[in-house]
Amino acid sequence: MVNALTLNNFPPPPLGKTGWPWTEQIEPLPERMPDGSEWPRISIVTPSYNYGRFIEETIRSVLLQGYPNLEYILIDGRSTDNTVDIIHKYEQYLTYWISEPDEGQTDAINKGYKHCTGDLFVWLNADDTYINTKCLRNIAVIYRQGYQLIVGECFNVNENDELISITKHFNGYSNPCNFDQYLRFWDFVSLPQPAVFVAKQLSNSAFPLTKNLFERMDYQLFLHVLSQKPKAIWVKQTWVKFKYHGQNKTLRSDTDGYSELYQVALSEAKRVYTFRKLIIFQIMAKDYMMLQSLIKNKNHFKFLTILKTLLIRPSLICWYLFWAILFKASMGEERYLAIKNFLKS
Repeated sequence: MVNALTLNNFPPPPLGKTGWPWTEQIEPLPERMPDGSEWPRISIVTPSYNYGRFIEETIRSVLLQGYPNLEYILIDGRSTDNTVDIIHKYEQYLTYWISEPDEGQTDAINKGYKHCTGDLFVWLNADDTYINTKCLRNIAVIYRQGYQLIVGECFNVNENDELISITKHFNGYSNPCNFDQYLRFWDFVSLPQPAVFVAKQLSNSAFPLTKNLFERMDYQLFLHVLSQKPKAIWVKQTWVKFKYHGQNKTLRSDTDGYSELYQVALSEAKRVYTFRKLIIFQIMAKDYMMLQSLIKNKNHFKFLTILKTLLIRPSLICWYLFWAILFKASMGEERYLAIKNFLKS
């Protein structure tokens, strides 16, 4: 367990680094809560591989929370840059760490989870940073009120820490919804993973996560948790700086990005739904995957081709997206966009 730490415990920051979490701190919390009870134990796992240019800020942003009942676990995939040298600077304050070859990020998260004994669990990637110095103490108070799924907010920055805008699926905030709503991957807004804290008694049912998931392991975790109908809360506070820098999986994934979502959603639907409900879900999910296929190949499809697709899957007629694709194919993209813009004005 990591005790509350201050700047005096740490090596000096790299040259030119100032502000939080380099030269600023808050007063550590007292060992016990105001009512005399222990602070809930919070387990944080950071998977890492060759993120030496980011990871020191991540580590310091966790350890300088001043939180007295923290488990911080760092799993490195045997980085070949300076990552391990940085970890060594802080290793005495880590609950557990290791650097060894792994089978990817999900494998690293699974390894880290085995060492978690806390009341709450979250993973924070090696390029993300807690920016709210009172984040963990606020979460602890909310958890003591009976909440099992605590959702904060992120803001998105580029490598130079400049604010950027991402698509609606990665906007840094999302209202917790129920299992049925979140399963509809064609209609959901992703929960801001590094700002989502889960009661470990609920996350236990999800682990180990499916090791071959490249990008959507968080989707699998949250579906498992939501299927248990947790008491959830959206805390409208920004807790995490989410960095986009060209190596993020989100930016490197397929152009549609839905194949893994479909894989996870179908698996979870089979686990939870009745036969009738599963059939309805499969029809809708396959419809949407068909529409994504049309969008991905938009330079090759023609009006008649889309009509033939409708003969194969008549259920597409219910989708607004299908009609948008059909009209665009029939009148050409420029004319379609002109009409669309006119209707918006």
